[in-house]
Amino acid sequence: MVYRWRARSGDFTVWSASREETVERVKTYIAKRNQNRLTQEGVMVGWSCPYCDRRNSAHDEHVALETFKQHLFSHKKPLLESGVHVADDINGTGSVAVLSPIESTGADNARVHFLSPGDVVVIVTTNPAERIDLLRSKLSEWPEWTVVLTTKEDPLEGLSGVQLMDIPVEIVHLDKQMGLGSLTETISRVLEEQQEPGRKIAFEFDILTELIQKAKLQRIFKFLHLLTARLEDVTALSHFFVNRDRMASSMNVLDPVFDMQIKAEGPLFLQE
Repeated sequence: MVYRWRARSGDFTVWSASREETVERVKTYIAKRNQNRLTQEGVMVGWSCPYCDRRNSAHDEHVALETFKQHLFSHKKPLLESGVHVADDINGTGSVAVLSPIESTGADNARVHFLSPGDVVVIVTTNPAERIDLLRSKLSEWPEWTVVLTTKEDPLEGLSGVQLMDIPVEIVHLDKQMGLGSLTETISRVLEEQQEPGRKIAFEFDILTELIQKAKLQRIFKFLHLLTARLEDVTALSHFFVNRDRMASSMNVLDPVFDMQIKAEGPLFLQE
């Protein structure tokens, strides 16, 4: 189950599988928005509620702040929803940019979240063993079929207890010198092979940060435009990882390609 809380203004949304984490992040957001309601009165720290007549104060600043946050949340609690998916905001299909370090807890949580609805999973990555292991360990069962596209010569290197013949996984080897046009054609062929009526395809693209570093943004934009259009043709739910700390300015240019952008921070997904 995933929880979602969205500000009425629409300028902030948080999702998480943890209700506690969701609530704590919401409390912090609301308190920051209303920090002008906190006052220092001698040795006392006081607050007044912007939504009702409630006032309170305490000697301990931490106690006062926590009481303030809890009271504010009591007014906003009805906005907390459960049993949702990030993709509900884009009708279950489309493309999502996930701003996160590629190898991180937040990224892995996003992978599980976006891949789990898929009957067929297609992953483009330079770390195939890690991705296969994540599917094995975090999903309740293997997808019907998984296709991993990678330049890694030994895709199972470092992965113990797994043989390709024993799992529903296919490896497609990519040439390290492959251009963007050829990559688009290869992905398109894989998608066509996996497309069947009623079959849900979940797509993961790990290597966008690397491509941005190597190619001109104009070429990347065209590549993503063609690729996301092809994914839309097969009604796939796709997500693309980008290291936000290194690619913030590039994402301003590429943003129109995606249906939405989120940040993945540990157990939380944020849209601000």
